[in-house]
Amino acid sequence: MCNRAGRVCQGYAAPPDRRTREVRDARTAKTNGGALNIVHRGQQQAQSAGLIHVVDGSRVGLSRMERDYLYSFRSYTAAQCAGYNFDPFWQVLVHQVCESCPEVRHAAIGIGALHRKFANPSSDRNDIFPIRQSTKAMACLRVAMMKDRQSDPAATEKILVACVVLVTFALFQGDVDAIRCHLQAGTKLLWEWRKKNSKSPVASVLLHTFIQLHIHWASVTTLRDYIGGEYPYLLELIHDNLDDISTYADEQSKATLLVIVQAWSIMLNDPVLLDQMAGNLSQGFPWDTPANKVHRFHTQVAECIVVHQKTACPTKLRAFMVIQIQVEMMKIVLASSTFSGSESEWDTLFPHFQTIADTAETLLARFDQLPDPLFCAKEGFLSALMFCGLKCRDWTVRQKVLTICRKYNRQEGMFSTANAALLLQRIYDVESAGIPPGEKIPESSRIISLLIVEHPNYSQFQPKTHIKYRDQDGNWYSEWLSP
Repeated sequence: MCNRAGRVCQGYAAPPDRRTREVRDARTAKTNGGALNIVHRGQQQAQSAGLIHVVDGSRVGLSRMERDYLYSFRSYTAAQCAGYNFDPFWQVLVHQVCESCPEVRHAAIGIGALHRKFANPSSDRNDIFPIRQSTKAMACLRVAMMKDRQSDPAATEKILVACVVLVTFALFQGDVDAIRCHLQAGTKLLWEWRKKNSKSPVASVLLHTFIQLHIHWASVTTLRDYIGGEYPYLLELIHDNLDDISTYADEQSKATLLVIVQAWSIMLNDPVLLDQMAGNLSQGFPWDTPANKVHRFHTQVAECIVVHQKTACPTKLRAFMVIQIQVEMMKIVLASSTFSGSESEWDTLFPHFQTIADTAETLLARFDQLPDPLFCAKEGFLSALMFCGLKCRDWTVRQKVLTICRKYNRQEGMFSTANAALLLQRIYDVESAGIPPGEKIPESSRIISLLIVEHPNYSQFQPKTHIKYRDQDGNWYSEWLSP
């Protein structure tokens, strides 16, 4: 047939040798539910046929393990990091920059390895491998910053992309020092770069991505990094971000991106000192109150749901449910700003807590046929669900939150259902000691404050979680919790 067509015969593919590692790995991935099959089918077929497999330029110089995890990142992890909405950074930009930037490439390989470790916790894994990739990425970044001209906008774009990927890696690792270092330097660099490159095609993408990172970090650090003025350019960047979002004509896009408005409640205002009736003049935004912002955002989301609920695809409907959870959380933050300090005051917010728990349960059960963002780099619903489990003292709601955290394996940046279940169970044991199930927890038994103690790099090698909590008498207790 080849002779008749005038083609050079390439031979016939031999049946795969079942003794090869590729076939064994593929069989193992299949038995594990196909969570992450990092065997490249084209490579496997070429090898079994005795042909030379030509790899793309970005994979030259990488070890076999690095190539496998890079393929894993491109095929699976990047889409997971995007979360519940299409994200041009994780699904377009990072792949383009990864082709030519070893600093981004090695950081992406490290995230791919973390994803594999998370999706297959019982499999054999090299715990030090992701950290080595992060170290390689940092070394390559230092070389790039010394070699490239700082006045070159294209070079700065690549550095900003590398910064985002390194911050994300540190979030998954729980490396608080690395997060602060990269986020502070990246935010300052973004501010300077946007002065002359605001019309760049990637300027809007980078702006949205950095603000999302700040929102997630603010929810983790409870304003500690933001009260002291560590990010002097952040207010202006958030304002520019909202202006940029407002130019979107499509209502669906506007609704999914306007979730950034929660930054007004989380970062720009201290919930304890927030005055809902007065404009926030000190922050430079005198035309609107935080309560008005949240109300307007809630109205926009409600209108979008009405418009799209019959025509939107399941993926977009699922994204709307995540937004609804975040809206409920914003209402809780605003309402709590008037509290005097008694833990019993949280009981008045029971309808919001119940809505969060019910919506999260529906979100996870109804859309199980869709690709599931198990390993997300952005704020989703876990922080709201965890807060709900801590502050709501209703026995039914607490058990529902605990069941969700134990049943579903999810990670959103520094939040994970595994750690949430561990933390919540300990707090429930302390607060409900000697109290029958279903009975109201008295004020004297309630935990006032709780925090996860920060240890630089601790989560890279230490599987235990260090927590501190304070009772009604002001006594602090410190414990290490094991998974």
